[in-house]
Amino acid sequence: MSSTDRLQSADWLTLSGDDTIEWTGRPSLFTIAPQIIAAFVVAVGGAFVVSLLGSAVALPAFVHLLPLVAALAVLGVAGLRWYRIRYVITSSEVYIKRGFVSLDVDQIRLARIQNTTLSQSLVERILGYGDVTAYTAGSDTLNIEFRAVPNPARVNETLSTLLNRSPSEPATV
Repeated sequence: MSSTDRLQSADWLTLSGDDTIEWTGRPSLFTIAPQIIAAFVVAVGGAFVVSLLGSAVALPAFVHLLPLVAALAVLGVAGLRWYRIRYVITSSEVYIKRGFVSLDVDQIRLARIQNTTLSQSLVERILGYGDVTAYTAGSDTLNIEFRAVPNPARVNETLSTLLNRSPSEPATV
């Protein structure tokens, strides 16, 4: 089953008969780069410390695996925090899903979105990710923010194209 097929059958995504998925994504993997570096430092530094201690004191065998286990734990947590976020733009709505067991889904109809903004710092421009915010009508309503998405210009263009089409046009981007 492909990723799009799984997404279309997700219980949190409500597609009507003529809705199509126009864009889907997750935050950039660059957002978890510090945790990946930390895991590497824990693994290498921990292995070095364990080898130094092992040459001076007899250590149980499992102690030699502790740096690897700690590094894998750091990588696992970072990966799950990244993977739990899913952004979806359909031909009629915008979704942000967070979570696995507990689920938090923000859903806004495109008709309620007034405008969008794209923002990138210098580092984000170099690495190719940024934030896209969709502002909704009214002061007490929810704004949708796609944080750290790869190729934010494409995401913003997809939203703008969908917002600028007339209601009678077919939803093709």
